[in-house]
Amino acid sequence: MEVVVPPACQLGLGNDRRPGTRLEILIVSTRFPFPPHWGFGTRVYQLARELAKRHDVTLLSAADGVDDDQVEALRAELPVVVVRSGRAAQIRSKRTRQLTALVGRRSFHADQFVSGGLQDAIDGLARERRFDVVQIESSLLGGLRFPSEPRLVLDEHNIEYEVFRRMEAGERSRARRAFYRREHARFRPFEQQLWRRVHGCVVTSVREQEIVRTHAPATPCAVVANGVDVDYFRPSADEVEPNTLVFNGVLDYRPNLDAALFLVDEVLPRVQAVVPGARLTIVGRGASSDLERLRKHPGVQVTGEVPDVRPYLAGSSVIVVPIRIGGGTRLKVVEGLAMGRPMVTTTLGCEGIDVDDGEHLLIRDEADAFAAAVVTLLADPGRGIALGAAGRNLMEARYSWASAAERLAELYGALVPGAALAGGERA
Repeated sequence: MEVVVPPACQLGLGNDRRPGTRLEILIVSTRFPFPPHWGFGTRVYQLARELAKRHDVTLLSAADGVDDDQVEALRAELPVVVVRSGRAAQIRSKRTRQLTALVGRRSFHADQFVSGGLQDAIDGLARERRFDVVQIESSLLGGLRFPSEPRLVLDEHNIEYEVFRRMEAGERSRARRAFYRREHARFRPFEQQLWRRVHGCVVTSVREQEIVRTHAPATPCAVVANGVDVDYFRPSADEVEPNTLVFNGVLDYRPNLDAALFLVDEVLPRVQAVVPGARLTIVGRGASSDLERLRKHPGVQVTGEVPDVRPYLAGSSVIVVPIRIGGGTRLKVVEGLAMGRPMVTTTLGCEGIDVDDGEHLLIRDEADAFAAAVVTLLADPGRGIALGAAGRNLMEARYSWASAAERLAELYGALVPGAALAGGERA
């Protein structure tokens, strides 16, 4: 196990915060969020970057498989401490936890990061520096110990036990269904207890806020919806490729793979029955076996990981987001809307985003209806343009990362007297 710490001068060790100005914040992440090419990483990176404009933010992250140049690139924006446990240690730890979960009563995911070196790094940073807030990214970190003095804030990217329940419902494998059923039953009390243990909780939708308040009524809970960089994701003058559908997402995340398979197995054949030239481009990294499985379908292009998803979104006739399992709010939805492109998604796909069916996008859940909505937009580009413009206007007005960080800072202000809520930005 290796802990890589930047020089003390970069961390600001020994520097006292002036009362009433900036907070000392430690963000602890399960995955290294840079470059921010997927939903979890984008949320962690963008909120940390915005918070660092007014507070002193340090990121502590697991970073197995992350290149040194990626770590240094993020260090140019804020102090970073990374923990690398090594591939062999990861495999041993995972296998041990799998066996323990099979015979014990504790959730497999509850202990996922307990033995990966993050605990030692947290203890070491707490001895060297006084933090006002420790923010943990995901309840999967709830098995770790944290110093008692700082306010502990949990950023719930998803309500994890809901994800396990939805994955059970969407699974075809009996063994996987049994695993997720067991994980849901074991992780649910663990996660709900964590809501009561932390000083503050952050969720991505009002629906999730109501769930947290039901089980932890004494814990302040703020809605900080996923945002979008509206300057980076913006309408393009690039030519649209006729009859082209685009889905983007990391395919080693089960809900995205499920959506991609739903598209190629059930939606695209129905669309091609009406529009024979219709094609689907799937953008995102994944296991080679999964990518090859998707490529076998007629009219399907699978790119793997790309450095920039925007050209694919800009060139699409319709962006498709048929998410059927998972939780949280979909960054792929707000990014696609910010690009001003027509979109068809599911009820779950746009959960937590204040969109209206028929005004900003089209919402359909079943394969027949989803395919019919895609065909409608392919046949009527004018309607797609109107939907795209309305979606873009909504993103500009309400979903910038700066406004998301303001809502998070308001929660800090309620938890830490004298916290800087506005201004105080670095020159």
